[in-house]
Amino acid sequence: MNIVFIAPECFPFAKAGSIADLVSKLSKEIEKFGHNVKVFIPRYGSIDPVISHIERVPVEFKVKANESPIITSVFKGIIPDSLVSVFFIESQNYFSNSKEIYLPQVQHEERFKFFCTAVLDVIAKLKMEVDIFHLFSSCTTYTAKLLRSRNIEYAYLNKTAIVFTICESSDLNKNTLTNTCHGINNSDYITTVSKTYAYELLSDGRLSESLLQKKDLFCGILSGIDENIYNPESDGEIAQAYSKNYFSSGKRKCKEDLLGLVGLHTDMQIPLFGIELTMDEYNNKAEMLFNFLHEIACLNLQIVLFGKVSSKFENELIKAIDKYKNIKAIFNHEPIKKFYAGTDFFINLNKYEPSGTSVLTAMKYGSVPVAYATGGIKDIVIDVELGEEANGIIFKNYSVEDLIDTIGKAIKLYKNKERWTKLVKQTMSFNLAELATAKKYLTCYERIVNHVHANLYQ
Repeated sequence: MNIVFIAPECFPFAKAGSIADLVSKLSKEIEKFGHNVKVFIPRYGSIDPVISHIERVPVEFKVKANESPIITSVFKGIIPDSLVSVFFIESQNYFSNSKEIYLPQVQHEERFKFFCTAVLDVIAKLKMEVDIFHLFSSCTTYTAKLLRSRNIEYAYLNKTAIVFTICESSDLNKNTLTNTCHGINNSDYITTVSKTYAYELLSDGRLSESLLQKKDLFCGILSGIDENIYNPESDGEIAQAYSKNYFSSGKRKCKEDLLGLVGLHTDMQIPLFGIELTMDEYNNKAEMLFNFLHEIACLNLQIVLFGKVSSKFENELIKAIDKYKNIKAIFNHEPIKKFYAGTDFFINLNKYEPSGTSVLTAMKYGSVPVAYATGGIKDIVIDVELGEEANGIIFKNYSVEDLIDTIGKAIKLYKNKERWTKLVKQTMSFNLAELATAKKYLTCYERIVNHVHANLYQ
């Protein structure tokens, strides 16, 4: 099959969240099954052609946007360690003039409408064969709307199947909600990134009507992680490699390294908690985070905040944590593996968690998850109170009080070295191979291609 992924981000070229990892991992795995996969993303100002090893396609395109033709360039590269081609849509008006993947809503809507139009124009001009369009995130659903409009320019793509993966959390703004509904209504098959999140979406009054009409063409598939990239046994970016069977020395060395990097006290008896920050943090859980940090700072623990956020939120966080000696922050993604490998616990503050990808990655590196029971977390984390198979610690009420109680439980566990060692090993033992993510998507693809072709020739 000829499959085209259309997405706002793809690792290692552009990453703001778990979409980038899913697009990269899934495209490589499907390509290994013998299918032809192409990925389209914007060329943001942060993507340097030299560093990323991408080259300009020697064809100039004029894409109609707001009734005016926009001169558009296309770059082409390959996802490392694969045969997957990546096409980058470049426009000074919309993408290459900004390093940010997601902008304020009005600009965001306009630039991704242009992107979706440009992708179809490029595909049509280069006469690419496409059996399936796979759209990731609501910002790419305008593609489906264009294809279903029966525009003469894309007539040869009328027989193409459309799969749409809902990646956003349930905390949707009005425009995102509208675009998600367009994606559902105009696609042949809909997926999301975990089974539990699929159930949650079906009961969400804002989306349930559209999804229930296609409930036989909707499923949740847990994303997993790319173990070729995230693997402490072979990772050259961390202070010392380690495995689930022999991790004590390696984890200790990695913790020392991270503490030194961020400037925290190097007392190894104090548990180190990590909190990953994302670009949507300010809207999603800022109040919870600030209240939690204020209440927790007096405990015998240390905290590393890690990730890329808006400049406004970064400044507010710096002010908030400046008075606490046991809380530090790194506002970029570069030492991400050091963060996972060096922390004892990974706190997931998300009230809505579609995939749990960050939690899975932390678990791979032996950072025990402390998470609210929602979405993909329910498919991944088994609470310590549930016996031998436990691999994390769950809090069931989304409140600062419940989270602090759970942190107290975590600290107590950390002091019990026998229980702690067993829990870390169990955390690292999550069987990613059983997820069979690519095989499940291929089953969806084959089903929907047959369905679309059958309807065409009735």
